[in-house]
Amino acid sequence: MIRIIKKRVLFCFVIICFFSGCTRQPQQNTQQQNTQQQQNARQEPNTALYHQERTFGSYDVSEQWPLLESQSDDISSFYTKAGEDITSQTTNISVEYRENQYTKEEYNVFTSAVMYQLKLELTEPLYQLVVSESFTSKNGYDVFCVMVDDKESEIPVKTIQYYIAGEKAHILVQVTDFHNEAVLDAEQTARAMVDSFIWKEIK
Repeated sequence: MIRIIKKRVLFCFVIICFFSGCTRQPQQNTQQQNTQQQQNARQEPNTALYHQERTFGSYDVSEQWPLLESQSDDISSFYTKAGEDITSQTTNISVEYRENQYTKEEYNVFTSAVMYQLKLELTEPLYQLVVSESFTSKNGYDVFCVMVDDKESEIPVKTIQYYIAGEKAHILVQVTDFHNEAVLDAEQTARAMVDSFIWKEIK
């Protein structure tokens, strides 16, 4: 069920296409700016956290966002707000390990490949809505964030992806937000997961 949700998201093709190794540069018309969702996201009071240990690393998650164990495995974890029914329009957060061809020193090439693939796959009007940001997590990792809020589709959805760079691998933390007024803390929760993430020593 939750995997069906993920397949509906506009950005999901990036996960497949981008790992084929494309390294061409995007055109320089995409503005690099701080994502407004970090400033404007509606937040709920801080809640208790629980610790997640995965094969690739560890991170903390709000207790309001339990792990969907039946939909998760060693390299993919899915979370939804406690009490929410699982449908094709359930706001969710996923954390996935993915390999790629880029070293930590090739971070700029890595981010360019993400943007180039988006330009290939998104319509031009939607591509112009993409907001991107690079920052360093609280644990010192390079993170590339891309966000687009598609308000014109039949089912409006905001997608936010955080790429935590590793050595020829990265972690993708993705928010798929269907603007459910009962779920106000998806962005806040995902950002906390990114900031608390620690790679296993092998990476």
